[in-house]
Amino acid sequence: MRAVARGEMAVDDAAFAAAMYYCVGCRACETACPAGVEFGLLLEEARAAVEQAAGPGRPDDFPRELLLDALPRPRRVRLGARLLRRYQRTLGRAGWWTRRLERRRPDLARLIALAPEIPKQGRRWRLPAELGPDDLGVDGAPRARGLVAMHPGCVQQVLFPEVNADTAQVLAYNAWRVAVPDGFRCCGALHAHQGRREDARAQARINIAAFEASGAERLVSNAAGCGAFLEEYGALLEDDPEWAARATAFSSQVVDVTEHLVKEGLRRPLRPFGIRVTYDDPCHLIHGQRVARAPRLVLAAIPGLEVVPLAESTWCCGSAGIYNLTHPDPAGRLGERKVERIVATGAEMVVTGNPGCMVQISAGLRAIGSPIRVIHPVSLLRAAYELPALLPR
Repeated sequence: MRAVARGEMAVDDAAFAAAMYYCVGCRACETACPAGVEFGLLLEEARAAVEQAAGPGRPDDFPRELLLDALPRPRRVRLGARLLRRYQRTLGRAGWWTRRLERRRPDLARLIALAPEIPKQGRRWRLPAELGPDDLGVDGAPRARGLVAMHPGCVQQVLFPEVNADTAQVLAYNAWRVAVPDGFRCCGALHAHQGRREDARAQARINIAAFEASGAERLVSNAAGCGAFLEEYGALLEDDPEWAARATAFSSQVVDVTEHLVKEGLRRPLRPFGIRVTYDDPCHLIHGQRVARAPRLVLAAIPGLEVVPLAESTWCCGSAGIYNLTHPDPAGRLGERKVERIVATGAEMVVTGNPGCMVQISAGLRAIGSPIRVIHPVSLLRAAYELPALLPR
Protein backbone atom coordinates (compact mmCIF):
# COMPACT_ATOMS: atom_id res chain seq x y z
CA MET A 1 0.00 0.00 0.00
CA ARG A 2 2.80 2.37 0.87
CA ALA A 3 4.63 1.53 -2.38
CA VAL A 4 1.53 2.39 -4.38
CA ALA A 5 1.05 5.62 -2.45
CA ARG A 6 4.66 6.58 -3.21
CA GLY A 7 4.32 5.72 -6.88
CA GLU A 8 6.79 2.85 -6.61
CA MET A 9 4.24 0.26 -7.72
CA ALA A 10 1.30 0.55 -10.11
CA VAL A 11 -2.11 0.05 -8.58
CA ASP A 12 -2.98 -2.40 -11.37
CA ASP A 13 0.13 -4.48 -10.68
CA ALA A 14 -1.02 -8.10 -10.57
CA ALA A 15 0.95 -8.87 -7.40
CA PHE A 16 -0.53 -5.87 -5.58
CA ALA A 17 -4.09 -6.72 -6.60
CA ALA A 18 -3.64 -10.36 -5.59
CA ALA A 19 -2.23 -9.38 -2.19
CA MET A 20 -5.11 -6.99 -1.49
CA TYR A 21 -7.70 -9.68 -2.15
CA TYR A 22 -5.81 -12.56 -0.54
CA CYS A 23 -6.15 -10.88 2.85
CA VAL A 24 -9.21 -12.32 4.56
CA GLY A 25 -10.10 -8.91 6.01
CA CYS A 26 -10.82 -10.23 9.50
CA ARG A 27 -9.28 -7.12 11.13
CA ALA A 28 -7.56 -9.14 13.86
CA CYS A 29 -4.47 -7.06 13.09
CA GLU A 30 -6.38 -4.00 14.34
CA THR A 31 -6.95 -5.65 17.70
CA ALA A 32 -3.27 -6.61 17.90
CA CYS A 33 -1.82 -3.30 16.65
CA PRO A 34 -0.59 -1.08 19.52
CA ALA A 35 -0.68 1.97 17.23
CA GLY A 36 -4.36 1.52 16.39
CA VAL A 37 -3.89 1.40 12.61
CA GLU A 38 -7.31 1.11 10.94
CA PHE A 39 -6.27 -1.57 8.49
CA GLY A 40 -9.82 -2.46 7.44
CA LEU A 41 -10.36 1.04 6.07
CA LEU A 42 -6.97 1.03 4.35
CA LEU A 43 -7.76 -2.32 2.76
CA GLU A 44 -11.10 -1.11 1.42
CA GLU A 45 -9.48 1.99 -0.07
CA ALA A 46 -6.73 -0.10 -1.69
CA ARG A 47 -9.26 -2.48 -3.17
CA ALA A 48 -11.27 0.46 -4.48
CA ALA A 49 -8.15 1.65 -6.31
CA VAL A 50 -7.64 -1.83 -7.75
CA GLU A 51 -11.23 -1.99 -8.96
CA GLN A 52 -10.99 1.42 -10.58
CA ALA A 53 -7.79 0.47 -12.39
CA ALA A 54 -9.01 -2.95 -13.50
CA GLY A 55 -12.43 -1.90 -14.76
CA PRO A 56 -15.55 -4.09 -14.97
CA GLY A 57 -16.13 -7.37 -16.67
CA ARG A 58 -13.47 -9.77 -15.43
CA PRO A 59 -14.68 -13.24 -16.50
CA ASP A 60 -13.65 -14.93 -13.24
CA ASP A 61 -15.84 -12.65 -11.15
CA PHE A 62 -19.21 -14.28 -11.86
CA PRO A 63 -20.28 -15.26 -8.31
CA ARG A 64 -19.04 -11.96 -6.91
CA GLU A 65 -20.78 -9.86 -9.56
CA LEU A 66 -23.98 -11.87 -9.19
CA LEU A 67 -24.14 -11.22 -5.45
CA LEU A 68 -23.04 -7.59 -5.51
CA ASP A 69 -25.59 -6.80 -8.18
CA ALA A 70 -28.45 -8.52 -6.36
CA LEU A 71 -27.92 -7.53 -2.72
CA PRO A 72 -29.07 -3.88 -2.95
CA ARG A 73 -32.25 -5.01 -4.73
CA PRO A 74 -34.64 -6.85 -2.39
CA ARG A 75 -36.75 -8.30 -5.21
CA ARG A 76 -33.72 -9.90 -6.82
CA VAL A 77 -32.61 -11.29 -3.45
CA ARG A 78 -36.05 -12.83 -2.90
CA LEU A 79 -36.15 -14.25 -6.44
CA GLY A 80 -32.68 -15.74 -6.01
CA ALA A 81 -33.71 -17.35 -2.74
CA ARG A 82 -36.81 -18.90 -4.30
CA LEU A 83 -34.80 -20.30 -7.20
CA LEU A 84 -32.19 -21.70 -4.83
CA ARG A 85 -34.85 -23.32 -2.66
CA ARG A 86 -36.39 -24.93 -5.75
CA TYR A 87 -32.96 -26.18 -6.83
CA GLN A 88 -32.28 -27.63 -3.37
CA ARG A 89 -35.53 -29.59 -3.51
CA THR A 90 -35.11 -30.90 -7.07
CA LEU A 91 -31.81 -30.95 -8.96
CA GLY A 92 -29.75 -30.46 -5.80
CA ARG A 93 -30.76 -33.94 -4.65
CA ALA A 94 -29.44 -35.58 -7.84
CA GLY A 95 -25.82 -36.58 -7.46
CA TRP A 96 -25.18 -36.68 -11.20
CA TRP A 97 -26.37 -33.10 -11.65
CA THR A 98 -24.26 -31.88 -8.75
CA ARG A 99 -21.15 -33.52 -10.22
CA ARG A 100 -21.90 -32.02 -13.61
CA LEU A 101 -22.29 -28.56 -12.15
CA GLU A 102 -19.03 -28.93 -10.21
CA ARG A 103 -17.21 -29.74 -13.45
CA ARG A 104 -18.74 -27.00 -15.57
CA ARG A 105 -19.29 -24.18 -13.08
CA PRO A 106 -17.31 -24.86 -9.90
CA ASP A 107 -17.82 -21.25 -8.77
CA LEU A 108 -21.61 -21.59 -8.91
CA ALA A 109 -21.42 -25.05 -7.32
CA ARG A 110 -19.52 -23.56 -4.35
CA LEU A 111 -22.16 -20.87 -3.90
CA ILE A 112 -24.95 -23.44 -3.86
CA ALA A 113 -23.07 -25.87 -1.59
CA LEU A 114 -22.46 -23.21 1.04
CA ALA A 115 -26.11 -22.18 1.32
CA PRO A 116 -28.14 -23.68 4.17
CA GLU A 117 -31.62 -24.98 3.46
CA ILE A 118 -33.59 -21.98 2.25
CA PRO A 119 -36.76 -21.51 4.31
CA LYS A 120 -40.17 -21.36 2.66
CA GLN A 121 -40.97 -17.83 1.65
CA GLY A 122 -44.30 -16.03 1.54
CA ARG A 123 -45.09 -14.25 4.76
CA ARG A 124 -41.70 -15.18 6.18
CA TRP A 125 -40.32 -12.25 4.25
CA ARG A 126 -42.07 -9.63 6.32
CA LEU A 127 -42.05 -8.85 9.99
CA PRO A 128 -44.59 -6.47 11.49
CA ALA A 129 -43.67 -2.85 10.83
CA GLU A 130 -43.49 -2.47 14.61
CA LEU A 131 -43.50 -4.93 17.50
CA GLY A 132 -43.89 -4.03 21.15
CA PRO A 133 -44.24 -5.78 24.52
CA ASP A 134 -48.04 -5.85 24.24
CA ASP A 135 -47.84 -7.72 20.94
CA LEU A 136 -46.11 -10.78 22.41
CA GLY A 137 -49.23 -12.29 23.94
CA VAL A 138 -47.54 -13.12 27.24
CA ASP A 139 -48.63 -12.30 30.76
CA GLY A 140 -46.93 -9.49 32.61
CA ALA A 141 -45.70 -7.65 29.52
CA PRO A 142 -43.62 -4.65 30.62
CA ARG A 143 -44.25 -1.09 29.55
CA ALA A 144 -42.12 -0.08 26.59
CA ARG A 145 -39.08 2.05 27.45
CA GLY A 146 -38.53 3.45 23.97
CA LEU A 147 -38.37 2.77 20.26
CA VAL A 148 -35.43 1.12 18.50
CA ALA A 149 -35.03 0.27 14.83
CA MET A 150 -33.67 -3.05 13.62
CA HIS A 151 -31.67 -3.37 10.41
CA PRO A 152 -32.86 -6.63 8.81
CA GLY A 153 -29.82 -7.14 6.57
CA CYS A 154 -29.93 -8.63 3.09
CA VAL A 155 -28.42 -12.07 3.72
CA GLN A 156 -29.99 -12.41 7.16
CA GLN A 157 -33.56 -11.85 6.01
CA VAL A 158 -33.17 -14.45 3.25
CA LEU A 159 -31.18 -17.23 4.89
CA PHE A 160 -32.09 -16.69 8.55
CA PRO A 161 -35.40 -14.76 8.75
CA GLU A 162 -36.07 -16.39 12.11
CA VAL A 163 -33.09 -14.53 13.59
CA ASN A 164 -34.72 -11.20 12.75
CA ALA A 165 -38.01 -12.39 14.22
CA ASP A 166 -36.28 -13.66 17.36
CA THR A 167 -34.40 -10.37 17.70
CA ALA A 168 -37.62 -8.36 17.55
CA GLN A 169 -39.29 -10.66 20.10
CA VAL A 170 -36.38 -10.59 22.53
CA LEU A 171 -36.16 -6.81 22.35
CA ALA A 172 -39.93 -6.50 22.88
CA TYR A 173 -39.77 -8.90 25.84
CA ASN A 174 -37.11 -6.62 27.28
CA ALA A 175 -39.46 -3.63 27.07
CA TRP A 176 -38.59 -2.08 23.72
CA ARG A 177 -40.76 -1.27 20.76
CA VAL A 178 -39.02 -2.43 17.61
CA ALA A 179 -39.45 -0.81 14.19
CA VAL A 180 -38.38 -2.48 10.93
CA PRO A 181 -38.69 0.31 8.34
CA ASP A 182 -39.37 -0.75 4.75
CA GLY A 183 -36.77 1.74 3.59
CA PHE A 184 -33.75 -0.19 4.88
CA ARG A 185 -31.53 -1.75 2.24
CA CYS A 186 -28.28 -3.77 2.16
CA CYS A 187 -25.78 -2.06 4.46
CA GLY A 188 -23.11 -1.97 1.73
CA ALA A 189 -20.44 -3.85 3.68
CA LEU A 190 -19.82 -6.48 1.00
CA HIS A 191 -19.58 -3.79 -1.67
CA ALA A 192 -17.06 -1.78 0.34
CA HIS A 193 -15.04 -4.90 1.13
CA GLN A 194 -14.86 -5.58 -2.62
CA GLY A 195 -13.72 -2.06 -3.48
CA ARG A 196 -17.16 -0.79 -4.52
CA ARG A 197 -17.18 2.20 -2.19
CA GLU A 198 -19.47 4.32 -4.35
CA ASP A 199 -22.10 1.58 -4.31
CA ALA A 200 -21.68 1.36 -0.53
CA ARG A 201 -22.12 5.13 -0.19
CA ALA A 202 -25.35 5.02 -2.17
CA GLN A 203 -26.76 2.33 0.12
CA ALA A 204 -25.57 4.19 3.20
CA ARG A 205 -27.57 7.28 2.23
CA ILE A 206 -30.72 5.18 1.81
CA ASN A 207 -30.28 3.55 5.23
CA ILE A 208 -29.53 6.83 7.01
CA ALA A 209 -32.68 8.42 5.58
CA ALA A 210 -34.78 5.38 6.56
CA PHE A 211 -33.47 5.46 10.12
CA GLU A 212 -34.10 9.18 10.47
CA ALA A 213 -37.67 8.74 9.23
CA SER A 214 -38.33 5.91 11.73
CA GLY A 215 -38.05 8.19 14.75
CA ALA A 216 -36.10 5.49 16.61
CA GLU A 217 -33.52 6.45 19.20
CA ARG A 218 -31.14 3.63 18.35
CA LEU A 219 -30.36 1.22 15.52
CA VAL A 220 -29.89 -2.36 16.66
CA SER A 221 -27.94 -4.81 14.50
CA ASN A 222 -27.94 -8.58 14.86
CA ALA A 223 -25.33 -9.23 12.14
CA ALA A 224 -21.73 -8.53 13.11
CA GLY A 225 -20.57 -7.64 9.61
CA CYS A 226 -23.46 -5.26 9.04
CA GLY A 227 -23.13 -3.66 12.46
CA ALA A 228 -19.43 -3.00 12.04
CA PHE A 229 -19.98 -1.32 8.70
CA LEU A 230 -23.02 0.67 9.84
CA GLU A 231 -20.79 2.09 12.57
CA GLU A 232 -18.39 3.29 9.85
CA TYR A 233 -20.85 5.33 7.81
CA GLY A 234 -19.34 8.48 9.28
CA ALA A 235 -15.95 7.64 7.75
CA LEU A 236 -17.55 6.41 4.53
CA LEU A 237 -19.33 9.73 3.91
CA GLU A 238 -16.92 12.13 5.60
CA ASP A 239 -16.17 13.88 2.29
CA ASP A 240 -19.84 14.37 1.41
CA PRO A 241 -20.86 17.82 2.74
CA GLU A 242 -24.56 16.99 2.58
CA TRP A 243 -24.34 13.66 4.41
CA ALA A 244 -21.22 13.77 6.60
CA ALA A 245 -22.88 15.08 9.77
CA ARG A 246 -25.94 12.87 9.30
CA ALA A 247 -23.72 9.82 8.77
CA THR A 248 -21.70 10.55 11.91
CA ALA A 249 -24.89 10.95 13.96
CA PHE A 250 -26.26 7.73 12.48
CA SER A 251 -23.14 5.72 13.27
CA SER A 252 -23.18 6.88 16.88
CA GLN A 253 -26.61 5.24 17.32
CA VAL A 254 -25.66 1.79 16.00
CA VAL A 255 -25.31 -0.98 18.57
CA ASP A 256 -25.09 -4.78 18.48
CA VAL A 257 -28.19 -6.45 19.90
CA THR A 258 -26.30 -8.26 22.69
CA GLU A 259 -24.55 -5.06 23.74
CA HIS A 260 -27.87 -3.21 23.81
CA LEU A 261 -29.52 -5.90 25.94
CA VAL A 262 -26.67 -6.03 28.45
CA LYS A 263 -26.30 -2.26 28.70
CA GLU A 264 -30.02 -1.54 29.10
CA GLY A 265 -30.80 -4.45 31.39
CA LEU A 266 -31.56 -8.02 30.39
CA ARG A 267 -34.52 -9.96 31.78
CA ARG A 268 -33.28 -13.33 32.99
CA PRO A 269 -35.09 -16.43 31.73
CA LEU A 270 -36.65 -18.54 34.46
CA ARG A 271 -36.65 -22.05 32.98
CA PRO A 272 -33.37 -24.00 33.22
CA PHE A 273 -31.96 -24.74 29.78
CA GLY A 274 -29.85 -27.85 30.19
CA ILE A 275 -27.62 -28.01 27.13
CA ARG A 276 -23.93 -27.53 26.42
CA VAL A 277 -22.94 -24.74 24.04
CA THR A 278 -19.80 -22.98 22.91
CA TYR A 279 -19.43 -19.43 21.61
CA ASP A 280 -17.52 -18.34 18.50
CA ASP A 281 -16.56 -14.66 18.13
CA PRO A 282 -17.50 -13.19 14.73
CA CYS A 283 -14.50 -11.22 13.44
CA HIS A 284 -16.42 -8.03 12.79
CA LEU A 285 -17.99 -8.14 16.24
CA ILE A 286 -14.82 -8.65 18.26
CA HIS A 287 -12.30 -6.88 16.00
CA GLY A 288 -14.60 -4.43 14.22
CA GLN A 289 -17.01 -3.42 17.00
CA ARG A 290 -14.80 -4.56 19.89
CA VAL A 291 -17.70 -6.46 21.46
CA ALA A 292 -16.62 -9.63 23.27
CA ARG A 293 -18.18 -9.55 26.73
CA ALA A 294 -21.85 -8.84 25.93
CA PRO A 295 -22.67 -12.08 24.04
CA ARG A 296 -21.10 -14.12 26.82
CA LEU A 297 -23.12 -12.25 29.45
CA VAL A 298 -26.28 -13.00 27.49
CA LEU A 299 -25.43 -16.71 27.55
CA ALA A 300 -24.51 -16.53 31.22
CA ALA A 301 -27.99 -15.16 31.97
CA ILE A 302 -29.66 -18.37 30.76
CA PRO A 303 -30.02 -20.73 33.74
CA GLY A 304 -28.70 -24.25 33.34
CA LEU A 305 -26.79 -23.46 30.17
CA GLU A 306 -23.31 -24.96 30.17
CA VAL A 307 -20.97 -22.73 28.18
CA VAL A 308 -17.66 -24.38 27.31
CA PRO A 309 -14.73 -22.34 25.99
CA LEU A 310 -13.78 -22.61 22.34
CA ALA A 311 -10.10 -22.70 21.44
CA GLU A 312 -9.21 -19.97 18.91
CA SER A 313 -12.68 -18.47 19.20
CA THR A 314 -11.36 -15.16 17.85
CA TRP A 315 -9.87 -16.76 14.71
CA CYS A 316 -11.69 -16.23 11.41
CA CYS A 317 -13.86 -19.11 10.20
CA GLY A 318 -13.07 -18.29 6.56
CA SER A 319 -16.41 -16.79 5.57
CA ALA A 320 -15.25 -13.16 5.57
CA GLY A 321 -18.06 -11.78 3.44
CA ILE A 322 -17.62 -13.65 0.15
CA TYR A 323 -14.02 -14.73 0.71
CA ASN A 324 -15.21 -18.35 0.86
CA LEU A 325 -16.38 -17.92 -2.74
CA THR A 326 -13.47 -15.95 -4.16
CA HIS A 327 -10.72 -17.86 -2.29
CA PRO A 328 -12.20 -21.29 -1.54
CA ASP A 329 -8.93 -23.05 -0.66
CA PRO A 330 -7.67 -20.80 2.18
CA ALA A 331 -11.26 -20.23 3.32
CA GLY A 332 -11.81 -23.98 3.39
CA ARG A 333 -8.71 -24.54 5.51
CA LEU A 334 -9.86 -21.90 7.98
CA GLY A 335 -13.33 -23.45 8.08
CA GLU A 336 -11.98 -26.94 8.70
CA ARG A 337 -9.80 -25.67 11.53
CA LYS A 338 -12.76 -23.88 13.10
CA VAL A 339 -14.97 -26.96 12.88
CA GLU A 340 -12.28 -29.14 14.45
CA ARG A 341 -12.09 -26.80 17.43
CA ILE A 342 -15.88 -26.74 17.77
CA VAL A 343 -16.24 -30.53 17.67
CA ALA A 344 -13.51 -30.85 20.31
CA THR A 345 -15.65 -28.92 22.82
CA GLY A 346 -18.32 -31.61 22.91
CA ALA A 347 -20.98 -28.90 22.62
CA GLU A 348 -24.45 -29.54 21.24
CA MET A 349 -24.65 -26.04 19.77
CA VAL A 350 -22.24 -23.35 18.64
CA VAL A 351 -23.47 -19.80 19.16
CA THR A 352 -22.37 -16.99 16.88
CA GLY A 353 -23.82 -13.64 15.82
CA ASN A 354 -23.17 -13.24 12.10
CA PRO A 355 -24.97 -14.84 9.13
CA GLY A 356 -21.74 -15.38 7.17
CA CYS A 357 -20.22 -17.26 10.10
CA MET A 358 -23.41 -19.27 10.52
CA VAL A 359 -23.31 -20.28 6.84
CA GLN A 360 -19.60 -21.19 6.86
CA ILE A 361 -19.65 -23.14 10.12
CA SER A 362 -22.90 -24.93 9.25
CA ALA A 363 -21.45 -26.01 5.90
CA GLY A 364 -18.32 -27.33 7.62
CA LEU A 365 -20.33 -29.27 10.17
CA ARG A 366 -22.57 -30.73 7.44
CA ALA A 367 -19.51 -31.83 5.50
CA ILE A 368 -18.37 -34.08 8.34
CA GLY A 369 -21.86 -35.23 9.32
CA SER A 370 -21.80 -33.50 12.70
CA PRO A 371 -25.15 -33.01 14.49
CA ILE A 372 -23.94 -29.79 16.18
CA ARG A 373 -26.36 -26.95 15.51
CA VAL A 374 -25.37 -23.35 14.78
CA ILE A 375 -27.56 -20.75 16.45
CA HIS A 376 -27.67 -17.00 16.96
CA PRO A 377 -27.58 -15.83 20.61
CA VAL A 378 -30.97 -14.09 20.33
CA SER A 379 -32.56 -17.29 19.03
CA LEU A 380 -31.25 -19.20 22.02
CA LEU A 381 -32.50 -16.44 24.31
CA ARG A 382 -35.97 -16.45 22.72
CA ALA A 383 -36.21 -20.20 23.30
CA ALA A 384 -35.10 -19.72 26.92
CA TYR A 385 -37.82 -17.09 27.37
CA GLU A 386 -40.29 -19.70 26.03
CA LEU A 387 -41.72 -17.14 23.62
CA PRO A 388 -43.77 -18.67 20.78
CA ALA A 389 -41.90 -18.38 17.49
CA LEU A 390 -43.07 -15.42 15.42
CA LEU A 391 -42.20 -17.26 12.19
CA PRO A 392 -42.82 -20.98 11.59
CA ARG A 393 -39.71 -23.12 12.04
